[in-house]
Amino acid sequence: MKKRRKNAKHIIKSIKKLIYSNDFMEDNKVSKKDFTRKRKMPFTLIILFMVNIIKQTIQKELTRFIKMVDNRQANVSKSAFSQSRIKLKPKAFIELNNCLTEEFYTDNIIKKWNDFRLIGIDGSKLILPTHSEELIEKFGTLSSGMIIPQAQISSCYDLLNEIIIDSQLETLQVNEMNQAIRHFDKLSYGDLIITDRGYAATWFYYMQKINSVDFVNRVPKGFRKDCENFRLSDEMETTIEINVPPQKSRYGLYRHGFTKKDLQPFNLRLVKVILDTGEVEVLATTLLNQEKYPIEILKELYFMRWGIETNYDHLKSNINVEEFTGLSEIAIRQDFFVSVFINNLQSIIALDSQEELDEEIKQREVDKMQKGKRPNKHNYKINKNLSLGFLKDRIIDIFTSNSPHYYEELKDLFKSCPVPIRKGRKNEHKPQDSNRRSHFMNRKRSV
Repeated sequence: MKKRRKNAKHIIKSIKKLIYSNDFMEDNKVSKKDFTRKRKMPFTLIILFMVNIIKQTIQKELTRFIKMVDNRQANVSKSAFSQSRIKLKPKAFIELNNCLTEEFYTDNIIKKWNDFRLIGIDGSKLILPTHSEELIEKFGTLSSGMIIPQAQISSCYDLLNEIIIDSQLETLQVNEMNQAIRHFDKLSYGDLIITDRGYAATWFYYMQKINSVDFVNRVPKGFRKDCENFRLSDEMETTIEINVPPQKSRYGLYRHGFTKKDLQPFNLRLVKVILDTGEVEVLATTLLNQEKYPIEILKELYFMRWGIETNYDHLKSNINVEEFTGLSEIAIRQDFFVSVFINNLQSIIALDSQEELDEEIKQREVDKMQKGKRPNKHNYKINKNLSLGFLKDRIIDIFTSNSPHYYEELKDLFKSCPVPIRKGRKNEHKPQDSNRRSHFMNRKRSV
């Protein structure tokens, strides 16, 4: 019997069970006394309100939300919400996301590349509200003409299934590689990590080998003498041995609890890839089989890393992770992990909708060919911006009702406005202006 993929409806059922669990509430309230008296915003309502993609003023969102869940209840003030949210630990939303990812990856059929789960790891900066002394003191600021508090974030991202497996939010003093180490608890044998130049370090290579994960890393100029010699040579690929790491690398490994016995030598394959611009880049990888993984495949594999960049763009431009609903550290952490959860909830529903869309398009193409008509030039995918807009408010229907109607309706809406997949498009990466908040006409957000 062919195994079927676990659908989002099944996963949502487990999340719903967790949200209404008394143990979940007890574990995620700041004090034992919190949420013991009857209030207008009890624990479960705060969770549901915050996952409903808050984009307008908090008071307007509260009024709309209360009418949806209980039209008989009096309106809840912004002050009442603020007083209630400080009783909620941000890790509640981490646990919701863990529930989603555990259900998604346990006994499920997922997209893989040559039996590998493709993982992108990368960091980014979050711009925090400027007029909060608490945030400036807690997270720090980048040196510039303006005092703008920022946080360092990191994502461990499934590039094929579009799931954020793990996320980290830290102060600016924590660098990207140290954040990346914290993702390793979610990784194991069969995972292939793809990273950019900022993650080229001998000690980090060792960390990945010790954790039994493979990797592909873009090597910067000047990194390791043997890598630079290869870059300047006429060879297109070679294999080097990573032996005893230098003192700096050993210190980094010892600091994470490893000993000399853990530092076993291993081979590393170096390959050159020629970009469309003619520039030559060097990739370092543990995929040593030249026949199975020729240079061209490695080049295509590395560029799949772009998926984590587009996901950061989705978080910032569509989900608007930087438009926070509070000025305290606890509010920042709540909002950030809520955004990660919303991102993943959207992704698992989109996977269901995409499967149905693919089948419908396939059938339409067969019908066209039978009628002598030309097939479509492009394949189509779910529109991430519009599907996010469809998710707004319907999240509440899904989590408060046992009727399957709401979920089926949402899937149909996800399929209603697909966008063509145009292969071979090249997008130049341009750094964002940290003070910019405008939206182009074709990028207007849907919520």
